[in-house]
Amino acid sequence: MKNKSAHVFYSPALRYFVEVAKVGSIRGAARKLNVVSSAVNRQILNLEQKFELQLFDRVGRGIQLSEAGSVLLVHAKRALRDFDSALEALDDLSGLRRGVVRVAVVESIADSLMTHVISKFQQIYPGIQVEITIGSSLQVMQSITDARVHVALGFNAPNHEELTHVKSQELRIGAVVTPDHDLAKQKSCTLLECMAHKMAMPSVDLSIGNILDQAMAGNDLTARTIIRTNSLRFMKSLALQSGYVAFQTRLGMEAERQAGNLVFVPISEPELPKDQLVLVTNNTHELSLAPTTFVTHLDEALNHFSQLEA
Repeated sequence: MKNKSAHVFYSPALRYFVEVAKVGSIRGAARKLNVVSSAVNRQILNLEQKFELQLFDRVGRGIQLSEAGSVLLVHAKRALRDFDSALEALDDLSGLRRGVVRVAVVESIADSLMTHVISKFQQIYPGIQVEITIGSSLQVMQSITDARVHVALGFNAPNHEELTHVKSQELRIGAVVTPDHDLAKQKSCTLLECMAHKMAMPSVDLSIGNILDQAMAGNDLTARTIIRTNSLRFMKSLALQSGYVAFQTRLGMEAERQAGNLVFVPISEPELPKDQLVLVTNNTHELSLAPTTFVTHLDEALNHFSQLEA
């Protein structure tokens, strides 16, 4: 809920209903909402009595939406988004003393760029609440497509009509190794040179993993010693503690590079594409003042980082 006056304008029934539909159980929804199960159950029963329709069917130990429930869910989500937009507009009348910014971001950006942006933003606007959701690029882009967040920062955004690409930046992919590693002495390296060492590869559900897999397949390369993971943070730990060759963009390991713990060695394969970092908003709802200001701060931070890629 965005502010303390929100309960004046709506019943909690719709939010409870949407959460139960998402979680698939009343008890699970109650835990998410931090209320007792009986309160959630009572609101669902009230809705069913009001519409004279059953909204959920029991399936095993869980519940799932009935046909009527599926119809209501579409409209409930839209109503809640419209109500949240109204609250944001009211928050705008108070300037930037209050408000909420919802952001979806990939792990590598959360660990590097985002921490600095949020710290600076909340020093200037301490009354603004920032909600960060971290996920894969696919999850991040789905969040902004569904308008569940105000802004998303991830890789390879889809070209949907409702999405606005505020900024796009190409990032080189490189090998990440410790300063005493053999590859650290080189200004660049090839995938074949990387394969002479034990490697920690990103999973294909990460954009960088998909790019590297296609490049290796195109060059008919097969790694001998390999670990697969969907965590860029874990890859950096393997490089730092066990001497693996990990793979990242420079932005994903800038803190470790500045500390002198890890070295970024650009991969020089001519056919290897760069990773495409994209700052995205959803144009189906006009951004209120707080998210708009946060997007400006993100944009400035990306401009500063772009100097490293020059």
